[in-house]
Amino acid sequence: MRPRFAHAYRVVRRALADALRRRPLRVTLASALFGVLLFATVVYGFGNLGGGTTSQADVVQITSAPTPPPTPRPTPAPTPAPTPPPTPEPTPEPTPAPTPDPTPPPTPAPTPEPTPEPTPLSGPPCGGPPYLTWVWRFSTDGPAEKLISKLSANRSGVIMKTHDGTDWMSKWDPSPDAVTGPEKVAALGRWFEGNGVPFHAYAVVKGADPIREAQMGADVIAAGARSLFIDLEPWTGYWQGTPEGALAFGAELRRLQPDATIITAIDPRPWSLPGIPLKEFASFSNALAPLIYWQTFDSPGTRDGYAKSGYPPPEGEMTPEFVLDVSQKVLSRYGLPLRPVGQGTSDAAHWSRFLDHSAANGMPEVSVWRYGVTQGDVWSLLSDRTPSGQEYAVQPGDTLGKIGRMWGVDPARIAIANRLADPNVLFVGQVLCIPQA
Repeated sequence: MRPRFAHAYRVVRRALADALRRRPLRVTLASALFGVLLFATVVYGFGNLGGGTTSQADVVQITSAPTPPPTPRPTPAPTPAPTPPPTPEPTPEPTPAPTPDPTPPPTPAPTPEPTPEPTPLSGPPCGGPPYLTWVWRFSTDGPAEKLISKLSANRSGVIMKTHDGTDWMSKWDPSPDAVTGPEKVAALGRWFEGNGVPFHAYAVVKGADPIREAQMGADVIAAGARSLFIDLEPWTGYWQGTPEGALAFGAELRRLQPDATIITAIDPRPWSLPGIPLKEFASFSNALAPLIYWQTFDSPGTRDGYAKSGYPPPEGEMTPEFVLDVSQKVLSRYGLPLRPVGQGTSDAAHWSRFLDHSAANGMPEVSVWRYGVTQGDVWSLLSDRTPSGQEYAVQPGDTLGKIGRMWGVDPARIAIANRLADPNVLFVGQVLCIPQA
């Protein structure tokens, strides 16, 4: 092989190898084709481009000249598959704003019930006498010693029967304690009073011998009775006299005992009053004591009598309030204080109503008929509502609790005894009645 051929071969081979190392296959193929053509030209002795003979220098010059790198055709970026437009999310239905519950109209604040004024508890007036208990006869109600113990424990006074018409009670009472005359009255009076039981007396006045009956009444007062209750009723065994006899009785009694306390006890049912000379007895009496027997009066005949008299009774049971109200109306014409007599066979609940209604209507001094039939809870009630008569003037800074501690007495009992409408309200200088400890 001729030298220029060998040299050309080496140049082409190197160029081709270099191209293969650095160019992609498409570019290298083009360069290889160019090299082959160049190699053929050299081999067959073709001249240069001018047609003349080619020298070794010319070949060297040609082969050593750097072959300009072919301008690479830009590799087109692969056309990406068209990205389908995203499927739009379904537009959610707009969530309607929650419809607010209709605002209910504001509930008006309940109108508070008016606070009722506290009803003052009943009791005898401050410093006044205690409740009194009627005793019919010792053979029925019990021996005097037992009565004294019971009444003293319950702070009650006694209204003891001394005579009936012109006869002392020993005629009907076989007990050794029965009244035989003024001396026995005096002895019994000292016994009761000595044990803290205020001693009062009562008698049935019949009008057969008004002067004698008046004298016996005066003797009882002289023997120590604090007052004399006259039991005046129109029924058999009671008053049988005349209005003139009533005036004679009163005149004689007042002549002998002008300052005595005389209380006339009556059946206050309207149809019973015309049978007694009440106007005449009222003329010399200090008070009237209506018999408020709400249980005894709860009968068809009594109900009919009230209705016919213009006072229809309440539906259901006869009540102490009804009997008190009617009694107060029919007796108001006499202008005297009323001292109601309650029915001992009733219970404490009715008695509490009786006491409260009596006090609320200006009749606080009541008594109970009678010892032998009064219930235990009634005794307790009367005991709790009885003041002792000890007086205390309220000082600055005093409260009911402080006063109670000072005297050793439950403040509630002080409030009851003084009928305080509001136990929390006291006034400086106010006089309180302090129950016994």
